[in-house]
Amino acid sequence: MTFGEYIREIREEKQLLLREVASQMNIDTALLSKIERGTRMARKEQAEALAKVLKQNKNELLQFWMADKIVFMLKEEKNITEILKIVEQKINRLSKK
Repeated sequence: MTFGEYIREIREEKQLLLREVASQMNIDTALLSKIERGTRMARKEQAEALAKVLKQNKNELLQFWMADKIVFMLKEEKNITEILKIVEQKINRLSKK
């Protein structure tokens, strides 16, 4: 499930209209629609605003958003697994500092 599909599911469970959520976020309805469909990547501020409007845990929603962002960045690469192993090593080194 993508970030967009996830937020659409939450929005629909809460029976909120696309235009209601977009209005509370101060963004265009068309932009939110594109985010939900996955044709546009939300910015971090927009993901945080969605968490607030949809009354979701901000950290969990941001993790979902970041995972999608990473997938989007790497989807055209041939050696994704190797790249992610290097990233994991670098993160482990950062956390030890």
